[in-house]
Amino acid sequence: GEPLSFATDEQPRAGTTAETLGKLKPAFKKDGTVTAGNASSLNDGAAAVMLMSATKAEQLGLPVLAHIAGYANAGV
Repeated sequence: GEPLSFATDEQPRAGTTAETLGKLKPAFKKDGTVTAGNASSLNDGAAAVMLMSATKAEQLGLPVLAHIAGYANAGV
């Protein structure tokens, strides 16, 4: 199919300020920290990525859609 681009972030909601977030009550526990302002929204989801070498993509007749230029990880 056609490439799909995700170019606009749906969160945070327009008009959200630290003051309005601070006034929200906890959603689950009386002294809880999860509110409607910091809970995951319905647009949270999953993704799948198929990684392979350019050679393998060519063998399968698939276009190369991206190139990993580098990566890093860290642990504490």
